[in-house]
Parts: sequence; C-alpha cells; structure tokens
Amino acid sequence: MKKTFAIFIAIVILIMTLFVIQTTASYMQYLYQMGMPVDLSVFLSAVGSDLIGMNFRGLLPPIILVIFVVLGVAFFVAHLILRRISLEKKYFYAFAGASGMLTLVTLFPALSYDLEMYRGALSLLGKGYITATGALGGYIFGLNLPRQS
Repeated sequence: MKKTFAIFIAIVILIMTLFVIQTTASYMQYLYQMGMPVDLSVFLSAVGSDLIGMNFRGLLPPIILVIFVVLGVAFFVAHLILRRISLEKKYFYAFAGASGMLTLVTLFPALSYDLEMYRGALSLLGKGYITATGALGGYIFGLNLPRQS
C-alpha cells in the first residue's frame, strides 16, 4: 500500500512537471512570436518560476493538487473496474490517466466561465500533449503495481 502510494505521488509530480513545462513553453512561444528575446536560459528560468508559482503562488488551486485529485479519481475508478474484468493493468491505467487529464483540460474552462486558465491547453495540440502525459503517467503507474491486488 505504501509503495503504491509512493508510486502515485511520483507519477503526480512527473505529470505536474510535464504540465508546467508545456504551459511555460506555450507562453514562451507566444512571447517569441511577439518579438521578445527568448533563449534557453529564459525558458529554464520561467519553468522554475512556474513550478513554484503554479503550486504555491497562483490564484487557481495548486496544479499539483488538481492533478492529484484528477488522477486519484481516474485510477480509483480503474482499480474498481479492473476488479471486475480482466485486462492488462498498464494499458487500462494509461487509458484512465489519459481520460482524467482530457477531462481536466476540457471541463476546466466550463467550470471557470469559459476561461482557459492554462495556456498550454489552448490548442488541440496542447490538449493532446496533456492527455498523452496522463496516459504516460497511467502506463508507468500500471507497470509498477504489484501483480496481485
């Protein structure tokens, strides 16, 4: 149980980091298109700042908490379903993670008066990337689960 929770926390941190990197990259691309000088050091500085800012200083709930809840619900539902049917855990948890993150990026604007709060999820490519990070997290989670549960 402790090992599974530790794996889950590691997955949440991984997904949160990838989410923040994509959101920051989207902002940096916008600034570059507006003629601002953006280089690797500015990008890395912005990523570091956003990792702290999106978790401790933002107006929105901390992104790590949002991802914790989204993946927690998705993986719990996957666990309940897998108790009834026989499928490979790694693929089903990948599907659950992708579904959870897709739900986050599609429903969050509806909950916030149609405002897209995370710039990284503005385009279909951004939504696809964030969904893929959820699939990656679910796949890694499913790979690391014990054989019997």
